[in-house]
Amino acid sequence: MMKKLPCIATILSFLSLSLLCAGCGYGDCGENKHFSTKELSKNVYEEEYRCYCGGATTTDVIYVYITDSTSFRKYVGKYDELDLFYCESKSDTIVDVYQKKDVGMIKHVYQTKLLKSYNINDLKRENKFDEPCEKRWK
Repeated sequence: MMKKLPCIATILSFLSLSLLCAGCGYGDCGENKHFSTKELSKNVYEEEYRCYCGGATTTDVIYVYITDSTSFRKYVGKYDELDLFYCESKSDTIVDVYQKKDVGMIKHVYQTKLLKSYNINDLKRENKFDEPCEKRWK
């Protein structure tokens, strides 16, 4: 009888761990949902959408867009916990997109680089709306 107890404890531990792992990626953690909005200049915004929710096993992936909410939404990049995309407005017509990447091995060391500049008037003329969380192979 004493030999069955460790076996039962092992089986119960394994089942508990299996249930925990099976549930890590499930549930409503805000996947494919609007995450945040930041005003860059008059009527121009940076929007972020959580397009992949990692749960307990991996990281979230955030997609970044610039938009005026009426005539364009432009996908500018995606990031996770190791890097960050952010936008800054030089004026009412130019938005710069930067990547801030953590390149440190033991402590955080960041490198920032300008990826692209967008002319807001050109984006308005294109009149194109990128859908949030479309598949992106960039």
